[in-house]
Amino acid sequence: MSSRIQALIKSLNAPQRFWWHHMFHADYVPPVYSFMTNDEWDTLAAWYHDSHANNYHGGCQVPFLSFIQALVMGSGITSVVQLGHYAGYSTLMTGFMLRHLGAKHALYTIDIDKRMCDFTRKWVEHARLGDVVKVVCSDSAAPELPTLAKAYLGRAPELLIIDSSHIYEHTVRELDSWYPAMRPGGFMLCHDSSEFARQFDATGQGGVLRALDEWRGKHPEVSSINVVNGAALHLRTEVYKDSCGACLMQVPVPLSPDAPLKVKVPAQKPAEAGMAKG
Repeated sequence: MSSRIQALIKSLNAPQRFWWHHMFHADYVPPVYSFMTNDEWDTLAAWYHDSHANNYHGGCQVPFLSFIQALVMGSGITSVVQLGHYAGYSTLMTGFMLRHLGAKHALYTIDIDKRMCDFTRKWVEHARLGDVVKVVCSDSAAPELPTLAKAYLGRAPELLIIDSSHIYEHTVRELDSWYPAMRPGGFMLCHDSSEFARQFDATGQGGVLRALDEWRGKHPEVSSINVVNGAALHLRTEVYKDSCGACLMQVPVPLSPDAPLKVKVPAQKPAEAGMAKG
């Protein structure tokens, strides 16, 4: 574990916010932090102290954020919409990723809580991400938002991150509203998609998991994988180390009429073929 992470954990004295690091006692810096500059790390550490002082605990952890990083930095995605940002941890981290890609007007993030929007906006400005991130206070299922987001981003969203109300009915409305606005081939990434996370639905109607089960049933054209675990008491026994789960869905890509049906593989010499098999 890096000395910076160790110092931050010690200074906050809030182990519940760093359960991932405590669980592993890992002597390495996860990739979601390793790309950050000194200034970005100082900003994140200051954000942790400010959010802790305000008792703004919550938000995603290293496993889910690693999905975001893989998509954004692995594929050069520069048009992102975020539904639900709470106090802004994932907003700052995604904003840092996008800035490293040289992107502008790249993250349109929405939350219905004005207090959280004001807090997040303050830290977006503190991090000098004002030309990368736009914070919007609204219902993330509002029908006008996809058009407004596209206008800000300059193109259709390539990545949609859903981590908002966790309510079944609201999640269905979010999916119905944003799916048609997505770029073909784009990704929709939902947090809290597990059986364990059903409890986060304040209405008791089944949460994100029920919404996804029903919505995906109506949209068989959307490829998806719901990454969950058994919600064991000790996460060390699980393969995926986040009981809340993550569902990754991809918007279908229409096949171009002139697309080759088969990939042409250059012929190999007998010796080369033998080496390949070995």
